[in-house]
Amino acid sequence: MANKNLLKDFKTLLDERGYEIANEMDITQETPDEYSFAPTIYKNREVLVPFLCKMAVGLNSLDNNEQPICYDVPIRKDLSIVRKYILGLLKQFLENLAEKQLVVKWTIEKGFRIKVLLTEDEHKRRFFRSEWAELVFRHIIMNTVHTFCNLHKISHKVFNNVKFKNKDEFDLYSELDLVVQIQERFYVFEVKSGPKINIMQWARRENALVDKTGLVRNIVCTIYDNIPAYIFEPQLLLNLSNIKTGLNKILAEDFTE
Repeated sequence: MANKNLLKDFKTLLDERGYEIANEMDITQETPDEYSFAPTIYKNREVLVPFLCKMAVGLNSLDNNEQPICYDVPIRKDLSIVRKYILGLLKQFLENLAEKQLVVKWTIEKGFRIKVLLTEDEHKRRFFRSEWAELVFRHIIMNTVHTFCNLHKISHKVFNNVKFKNKDEFDLYSELDLVVQIQERFYVFEVKSGPKINIMQWARRENALVDKTGLVRNIVCTIYDNIPAYIFEPQLLLNLSNIKTGLNKILAEDFTE
């Protein structure tokens, strides 16, 4: 992996800009996830992403907070066999979620309506609100980066959930979902699974990571395919359907040798 040395670590980069890191979650040699669903979700994203989004909406509704959330398997024209295939994928996925105690109970009603009772554990509920998207993007990004760097024999490091703050502030931390360092370049990924943006945190990240040298790339990752890229400028935008090709294109542009 490494025959060219890393020139500067991310901690030093932020330190030079007046920020300090509260943690340093190096996951370059990744350990298994607590929830190892990322490859399954990515492979079956057309089926599982709408389902997971429905679970998130249900959790955010006070009426549904302690009640089953209903999900209707979508109709694909008149192809009942396709609908049965989709239902089969969802049933297998729900069984996996139940094994991890993320789902307490689920039933199928009226043929293609699924009722799901999610865990009451707030820590585990984070999986449905946003964590699943973070795990999927991390899985794809790390695989893409590992493959690219191994092919070109250049060194890299990966940091997960990096918390940082201004040195002059007491306790106002911002968090970066994923930071990839390849030689002297840094790629900062922010995963968006919901429609809202925390403007204050967004501004803090922008101030800390603004870069005139071109060595820091800020990349927004979204599960949606129809979001205009200009909304996030000057940050780059990659969605779940183009993350592999988009990231490979960025890396190829940055490492032309």
